[in-house]
Amino acid sequence: STFPELGLEPAVAAAAYTAMIAVNSVTQTNEGLKSVANAAVMVLFTSFASLLFPSLTQVQDPIFTLLAPGNHPEGVTAGVSAALPLLFSVLIFQNIVPSLAKLLDFDRTKTTASIAIGSAIPMFMYIAWCYAVLGGGLDNSISGGNAALFTTFSAAALVGSSTACVMSLAEEFESIIGGMNIDAMIESDTIND
Repeated sequence: STFPELGLEPAVAAAAYTAMIAVNSVTQTNEGLKSVANAAVMVLFTSFASLLFPSLTQVQDPIFTLLAPGNHPEGVTAGVSAALPLLFSVLIFQNIVPSLAKLLDFDRTKTTASIAIGSAIPMFMYIAWCYAVLGGGLDNSISGGNAALFTTFSAAALVGSSTACVMSLAEEFESIIGGMNIDAMIESDTIND
């Protein structure tokens, strides 16, 4: 449980969070949801920087950390190939691409640049995180002194991701429903009956 002092069961907390997202998606406009997502992103980057930057100064031997031999039992090539799916998974923009293309007026150059930059940021964050942890500069246990920052980072990632997903789905439903001629469909059903 993320908040053991509250005494909430994980299923109750998940149901409450789901209800909160549902209420926000029904009561907020797209601009309101965008504000929530933007705030979550700012909290995410601030908490990530607060966790990472102090730990980078505590990396024991930066050169050794970068040049340390891999410990995969089948060698470096097998270790890199095992890590590739993870690295590619942080590059995925998922279901936001159609919405992003629409926001950028379907400009191929802008969309490609946005996807490339937006995909590279999480990958660089992941690599920096691994560097800090492997170099011994970051205590990534939840019980450490960084527990509140870890929780803040996790919550911001969850809220931002959920809100962006809701916005993307709402836009897709709007385009599907908006493309239907409801009146013609009703009239066609009336004539056929």
